[in-house]
Amino acid sequence: MWFDSIPESTMIAAPECEEQWYDGGETAVLLIHGYTGSPHDMIYLGKRLNKAGYTVYIPRLPGHGTNHMDFLNSGWNDWLRRCVDAYLLLKRKFRTVYISGLSMGGVLTLLIASKFNPKKIALAAPAIETSNNAIKLTPVIRYFKKAMPKGGKVSYDEEYLNYLQSEYWCNNWPTKLADLLKLQNLSKERLNLVRSDCLIIVSEKDETVPLKAAEIIDKGINSSIKKTVVLKNSPHVVVNDCEKEKVADEIITWFNE
Repeated sequence: MWFDSIPESTMIAAPECEEQWYDGGETAVLLIHGYTGSPHDMIYLGKRLNKAGYTVYIPRLPGHGTNHMDFLNSGWNDWLRRCVDAYLLLKRKFRTVYISGLSMGGVLTLLIASKFNPKKIALAAPAIETSNNAIKLTPVIRYFKKAMPKGGKVSYDEEYLNYLQSEYWCNNWPTKLADLLKLQNLSKERLNLVRSDCLIIVSEKDETVPLKAAEIIDKGINSSIKKTVVLKNSPHVVVNDCEKEKVADEIITWFNE
């Protein structure tokens, strides 16, 4: 049973990795972090949105922000279910709920939009397509490889980020990448059901999500109002890197219009 294999020592790595809630106005924004990320990636955007008058909720996806065994015991259906529950919670409390997601969070945003049709969504580096086509082989690779180490050494100023790096950012996990692929394929199948006003933000310097991801979404959705913003310098985590101010400005303007 999956429950038995999660270490007793499992805990959320830091307060920044816990779910975040910022009380604000009568309109709520659901922020969804990405694959192997945690709410810490979305805190800057969340605080900016809150300052602009929105109530903001950033849930922690199952298996994220803890350790690799916990991560391996989560999957695409758990991540999607958590987002559905978070959206339903906000809809119970607020008349208007917008959604914004980073990377896999953008894919999950599209799936939620295809079902519940929120008025507005904003996608940041949406991983409906990835630059590494090897992900398409993971449904087979997962039976032969549990983990595939990444090259290079990465260190951070924050200790909890170094912990997460050593726990699971240092590896590719074929089983979980196959789960991401499942979400990608499911969202592509349901793109024509998305009618929400849609902002798409991508970056020329993103080595994970190619610019064509924006084109796939733009052509596939049935939104009458849509806009694409192309950044020049941001790496993949566009909401929390060198152009995070511009990203926050674009999303706040989009939701304010």
